[in-house]
Amino acid sequence: MNIVFGGSFNPPTKAHMEILDLLNKEFKPDNILVIPTGDSYTWKKITPFYHRFEMAKIAFKDFKVLDIEQEDKYKGTINTLRYLSTMYSNIYFCMGADNIIHIKEWINYEDLLKEFHFIIIKRENIDIDMFINDNLREYKDKFIIFEYNNDISATKFRHNKDKDLVDWAVYEYIIKNHLY
Repeated sequence: MNIVFGGSFNPPTKAHMEILDLLNKEFKPDNILVIPTGDSYTWKKITPFYHRFEMAKIAFKDFKVLDIEQEDKYKGTINTLRYLSTMYSNIYFCMGADNIIHIKEWINYEDLLKEFHFIIIKRENIDIDMFINDNLREYKDKFIIFEYNNDISATKFRHNKDKDLVDWAVYEYIIKNHLY
């Protein structure tokens, strides 16, 4: 098993770090590949890729952090996973429940669901089992639901700049580079 952990990491938080450690312990994958979204991703306003990539390398130093989504045009998760599948077998894409509820807005989402498996991180305010049964029933065997409860989020950090939500070295990087 190879786990792909994608996200904006705007910034990477202690929750991201904890999730990676838990995934590593629970599944004992061959690799965990961390993929920060590139600058061409325009779904939401995010800090420039260079900084998010550097912070991800700091926060996730025990894992492979790849820059493969830093392209001129955003091509979607499907293309990233297809590319990675030429080098790695048995790929599982890990994402939060807050993202899976928008999967039908993703580029070629049906092919994505047909071709790959997913580890979904539960969020307290989302009944992910009901969502999958109501909206993605034909793909329900593609999902592993992973229990994780923590209210740390990048959004929360961006709003209040609480240094306890991020790794100290990430916080120093943020201060040094005048981010957020």
